[in-house]
Amino acid sequence: MPPAPLPPRAPRQPLSDLDPALLDDATLKEEGLRDLVLRHANLANRRGVNVLVERVRLTGCRLTGIQLAESNVRDLAVADSRVDLAAFRMSRLERVVFRGCQLQELDLVEADLRSVVFDACDLSGADFRNARFQRCEMRGCTLTGALGIERLRGVSMPWPDLVGLVGELAAAIGIGIIDPEEDEAA
Repeated sequence: MPPAPLPPRAPRQPLSDLDPALLDDATLKEEGLRDLVLRHANLANRRGVNVLVERVRLTGCRLTGIQLAESNVRDLAVADSRVDLAAFRMSRLERVVFRGCQLQELDLVEADLRSVVFDACDLSGADFRNARFQRCEMRGCTLTGALGIERLRGVSMPWPDLVGLVGELAAAIGIGIIDPEEDEAA
């Protein structure tokens, strides 16, 4: 049995709160998001390329369809939020925690994830193709229909979660499953 992996590093805390009404598209595109605490903010369908998101905490927010391609996301904590249809394609995520989030169809294609935690999240249909993981954890997550699941090298999971993924992992690496009823009939 391999040695226990190192746990992910926790995100550093932001310095201030911001009224969500003060956010606009220019804030996300030009300045990025830094040192912010946002509650119940709507960041849906925002787009940015090469954006810096640093020391941000989001609670109860809506980020449906947010796209941050080729961006740097550090020290982010997202709790109880909708982040479905979001894209962090070719981005670097470091010291990030998603807790209790809806992350259906999350796009992490070619993303570099370091010390990222997914805790009790729905990652159904997420796309992990060519993603790289280091010191990451997934706990109590749904991964039904995820693409690139064979790319989860570097992710730690509790044993019951791993056992629940056996079918998807076997399919991803090309192992066929023999139905015991069909085997007995032959």
